[in-house]
Amino acid sequence: MEASALMSAQEPTPAQPALSEQEMEALDNFLMSDATSSEVMMLDQLDGFFTALASGPSLPEQDAWMPRVWGPSASDAPKFSNDAQQETITDLLTRHLNATVWSMNQELESFEPIFDLNVYEGDEHEYMDGENWAHGYMTGIALQRNNWKKLLEARHAAEVLRPLYLLGSPDITEEEEALIETPAQREALSKTIPASVAAIYKYWAPQRRAADNANGDAEDMPKNISRNAPCPCGSGRKFKKCCGAGKNEA
Repeated sequence: MEASALMSAQEPTPAQPALSEQEMEALDNFLMSDATSSEVMMLDQLDGFFTALASGPSLPEQDAWMPRVWGPSASDAPKFSNDAQQETITDLLTRHLNATVWSMNQELESFEPIFDLNVYEGDEHEYMDGENWAHGYMTGIALQRNNWKKLLEARHAAEVLRPLYLLGSPDITEEEEALIETPAQREALSKTIPASVAAIYKYWAPQRRAADNANGDAEDMPKNISRNAPCPCGSGRKFKKCCGAGKNEA
């Protein structure tokens, strides 16, 4: 299959399976190689970045997300040894994104992020650490910040985004930094990330469906939802107490 076909895919098909362990290792090795800059996303950060794209309001085109993988500036673009290597790496990245989209759509409740596992001297416990992953997720939000505005301004945004913000934002306060100082604190927050991602994915699901079905002006919430029904955003609250707060009765 040509790379151009992979670029335009919105969801994986049987012809586009998730990366094998060998393919994941090959991608990891390239990201860590001298062909990339010091600003390139490592595998865990890349996984968080792709998850933000897959769980957000819309999936951007490849020419929007690909450059950000390599770094924040054009000078961070990788130095491929030849066209074949560029095609291979592009294929691996696109398939990993597509597989993430599929996982969000089909296996949301069992979704497993790629987190670091760290061991510290004098402590036998192996700590889960989603800090780099969360940084990737927050980078994905920043890439389409205007599109995320409605969620960022929603009443429950701070609650839903809390672990992602605390672990992944570069702009936290000193008081907030105290909440992620220890490996145990970071592990506890990391364990809550899948639930936050699921809630975010559900929040944007109506808008993604509307865009897919109508390819026109999309609303991010159904117009005829009962105010006493569970909120479609996945917060667990009634619609009238969540995203429907302040809206008139249908």
